[in-house]
Amino acid sequence: MLEFVRNEHEAKLRQHLDTIAKRIESDSEQSDRTGSFVSEQIKTLQQERYLSITVPQEQGGEGVGLYTMCLLQERLAKTDSSAALVAGWHVGIVLALRETKAWEEGLFRDFCEKTVLGQTLLNACATEPDAGSPSRGGRPTTIAERVEGGFVLTGKKSFATGVPMLSHILVTAYVPEWEDTAEFLVNAEQKGLKIEHFWDSMAMRGSGSHTLVLDHVFVEEKHMLDRLSKGKRAKRGLDGGGWLLHIPATYLGIAAKAADYAISFAMTHTPASLGAPIGTLAQVRERIGRMQAILTTARTLLYTVATRYDAVQHLALPDKIAARLAMRPDFAMVKHIATNTAVDVVDLAMRIVGGSSILEHGPLERCYRDVRAGLHNPPMDDVALQTIASEAFDLAQKASE
Repeated sequence: MLEFVRNEHEAKLRQHLDTIAKRIESDSEQSDRTGSFVSEQIKTLQQERYLSITVPQEQGGEGVGLYTMCLLQERLAKTDSSAALVAGWHVGIVLALRETKAWEEGLFRDFCEKTVLGQTLLNACATEPDAGSPSRGGRPTTIAERVEGGFVLTGKKSFATGVPMLSHILVTAYVPEWEDTAEFLVNAEQKGLKIEHFWDSMAMRGSGSHTLVLDHVFVEEKHMLDRLSKGKRAKRGLDGGGWLLHIPATYLGIAAKAADYAISFAMTHTPASLGAPIGTLAQVRERIGRMQAILTTARTLLYTVATRYDAVQHLALPDKIAARLAMRPDFAMVKHIATNTAVDVVDLAMRIVGGSSILEHGPLERCYRDVRAGLHNPPMDDVALQTIASEAFDLAQKASE
């Protein structure tokens, strides 16, 4: 099997993450059983500076690129999928902010310094109960009213992953005065923020993806970060959305966990009727071969595209923006292929293990539940495939001219 660790630095980071994983493993099982938020796991990740892996080195972070971020996310997800998803939104957004310089320098520097000290957890909350996902073009029903010195935000944001511990929240809202949408940075300590405990999911039970309620929350003028005019790209989206590859990396980590367990089971499970491990059977070996083949293919696609993303940094800035925006169909393809492959890998693993795979005390039952959440993370399959199809038509049109 291919090994995707490329150098000593990545090996060192992975080794450190192995140590962290041992510390959070028992808490992970407890969070999943009870549906409680992965608070202890996130505290450990903060203390161990995992959340600063994408913070620039000059600000005290590791400054890793997309490839290494995905490598670490995949490893973390093998131990705690919910904690990996929560952490992934944070480290992914920080990567995008670093690459696009979307925030004012002082604001970003201050945030990074706090992150290195283990004092932050960031996510963007855009999906709403009524408007749905912004990836489908819905205008926010959350309203930002202009007041002296800033704005007052009122509305609800659903699927707010990590909300029990978020310190900073990016919120999209419609500004009636401008007839336009804007993105705001909300400090979690602001008055008027509440949590509706909505999250009773079968998957990613510990992710705390509850509903965030904004009840007349004041935001200073300087924390209106971006006007999202129709047809205009968000500043932090000028990397083409490559940072969202933390999502496929996480679900491939879950799939790899299932594959590892199935292989170990096949090597050791010896039914009395067979008198040998089931791994000696041709049909079991065929399933293992297929499982490994599709998993390695998806991982290779992920890390190939991540490598191309990182390589763009050596280009001049205008070319950097254009090159990464042109990769949007590739990012969509990785998401589609990886999350669907992850579902297929877990299914194959369960077929190898047999009836015991559905028992709650085994790892595959949780893998089966968790891996399905990836199908509903952005971009969803239909949106991803539309993006890929649009590129195909564009290329065909250019070829015919």
